[in-house]
Amino acid sequence: PGARRRARRGAGQRRARPPLTVLALVTGASGFVGSHLVEALAGSGWQVRRLARPGSRPPEVATPFARRVETWTAPLDDPGAFAASPALGDVDVVFHVGGVTRARTARAFAAGNVRPTVALLDALAAQRRPPRRVVLVSSQAAVGAAAAPERPVRDGDAPRPVGGYGRSKRLAEEALAAHPARIPWTVVRPSAVYGPRDRDFLPVFRHAARGLALYPGTRDAWLSLVYVGDLARALVCAGTAPAAAGRTYLVAAEERVPWPAVYAAAAAAAGTRLRVELDVPRWALLAAGVCGDAYMALTGRAALVGREKVALGRPRWWLCTAARARLELGWRPDVPLAEGARRTWVWYRAAGWA
Repeated sequence: PGARRRARRGAGQRRARPPLTVLALVTGASGFVGSHLVEALAGSGWQVRRLARPGSRPPEVATPFARRVETWTAPLDDPGAFAASPALGDVDVVFHVGGVTRARTARAFAAGNVRPTVALLDALAAQRRPPRRVVLVSSQAAVGAAAAPERPVRDGDAPRPVGGYGRSKRLAEEALAAHPARIPWTVVRPSAVYGPRDRDFLPVFRHAARGLALYPGTRDAWLSLVYVGDLARALVCAGTAPAAAGRTYLVAAEERVPWPAVYAAAAAAAGTRLRVELDVPRWALLAAGVCGDAYMALTGRAALVGREKVALGRPRWWLCTAARARLELGWRPDVPLAEGARRTWVWYRAAGWA
């Protein structure tokens, strides 16, 4: 009996020990996905270095976890300054989230998504101790849309990138896999991501709150979605699971929805119902894309709609399955669309965005 009591005490002491500290570096930490990933890592006990562009302001981290987060700045488009940043030293896992989603040209997309990836890998290879894993946040656009609703895109499908954005993400994936340093890597391709701090779905919620649904050629289109908190958990899994090394994972919720259901969920979250549903003519959409590109050329600022966004909106079936992530990473999405829409709307209102 005494030996059993000592064994039980020893087991309890082993369970009470804090987990081994893991140091993560997160690029793009000021952005939508990056900021949520920082919170998920810190909340799981990681030490986090968040790397932000000079002049950007990462969101505040919740008080219980703030002591685990350091903030560093480095211009991702300047390889020399990037390589000299002490933030890269002695990190265990790197999550490369930084990049651009809006640009006018293929060259601009390459400058925002491909070259920083190569510069990051070069800088990590020069460290005294390279990281154990680099996780690249890519996109479903790098592999393409589904050809039919009954055949969602699967891991292992031949890539058919869509638009300049999708092609740049695919090139970044290839640069990661082919880099001579051979740092273990994992690629995560999220479907459409929504949640607090997101600006892409903000117009949908604003319109829906007023009882309006606008379909720019999308009334009959379907898409896979993932709530940003669920995506952050998937990224944490991708950074730690041994089976994830050298693998690529699509990440999406199990439910696949038509655009009218997205508007309905947004309206329900805002406590209203849709009263007017309008189809936007294709010519108007094309004109908006041209005007958006002109705005970006004149101001240097990102526009909500450009010809790139129009191109990404053409496929009818933006559907994919996350079967490999569920099997190999043990990941499951927790937040269904109705709950995710509610959380998103509550945040929009509290932040004064809606």
